[in-house]
Amino acid sequence: MMLSSDKFTAKRSKSEPVIHSLPEGIMHDIVSRLTLKDAVRASLVSTNWRRLWTCHSNLCFDSPTILNREYGTISRRGSRRGRRRRRFIRRINAILESHSGTRLRRFDITFALDTRHTEHLDRWLKFALDSRASEIAINLHPVFYKDSVRSYEWEDTYTLPFHMFSSQGASYIESLQLTFASLKLPGDFDGPLNLRVLDLQTVHVSEGDLELLLSKCSALECLRLGRCYPLLNLKVQNPLCRLRNLSVRGCQLQVMEFSAPNLAKFEYSGQAVPITLGESMKPTEATVTLLGYDDTLEHVFTELPKTLSRVEILSVNTCINTEVLCRPA
Repeated sequence: MMLSSDKFTAKRSKSEPVIHSLPEGIMHDIVSRLTLKDAVRASLVSTNWRRLWTCHSNLCFDSPTILNREYGTISRRGSRRGRRRRRFIRRINAILESHSGTRLRRFDITFALDTRHTEHLDRWLKFALDSRASEIAINLHPVFYKDSVRSYEWEDTYTLPFHMFSSQGASYIESLQLTFASLKLPGDFDGPLNLRVLDLQTVHVSEGDLELLLSKCSALECLRLGRCYPLLNLKVQNPLCRLRNLSVRGCQLQVMEFSAPNLAKFEYSGQAVPITLGESMKPTEATVTLLGYDDTLEHVFTELPKTLSRVEILSVNTCINTEVLCRPA
């Protein structure tokens, strides 16, 4: 008995995985939703998928992805850390060389690197800019870090090459996250930037450089500053009209002055300092955490009501030094 050609075609198609015959556009969409690690694994499914991972739009490099190892399991021995850093760098270089160069959605580096690896970090950042990445995140947090920004040797940290942000690719960045690095703008930096989110955590940045950077970010909607040093006076003269969320935590500020007429959410954690946020500010929610014992109650009842007079929901956390007086026996 002979099968008709139609029945034979139907029978053959059932025996072949449907995944092999998907249109290329759909395969690209599927791969883009996977992590980079899973995308590489998926390349083993079919010869048609072998090179698809090279078009992945989310390049997120960290120790578990590249080295199959969590930060906490990395040895304290310098020789082993050095070998793992070299292996991490080699693998990223190989991945970027194989990548198709299509536009990126996110480019993320999370690993303990410093100024010794500037050449590689600069090259990776240039790749992200050339690929018109929408989100760039660089987290160089040391594995074994003592909790003191003052005692940290900032000269060893990587300095973000902001001269690269004058290129056309920088105009595509909507979110910039920087952790454990230095930020220094060139004197002739003229922007502008289209950043909607700026997140600086444990970053060495001067007052002048931060103010200059913010003056070029007219589209900024969310600003997060944490443990930035040696930032003392945070003064932003130009109004940030689109800013909706402002968070300042752990910075050793003495003064903070902002003009953000459309601010909706404000968070502050630090010493009790004068805060000016502009008369036109109408936030709906504010959270203030005051560290230290001196005059905090006075600041809560006298200064905060002036600064945040129009807030609908105000949460205040503070510490009160209560001394227990013991009678002599």
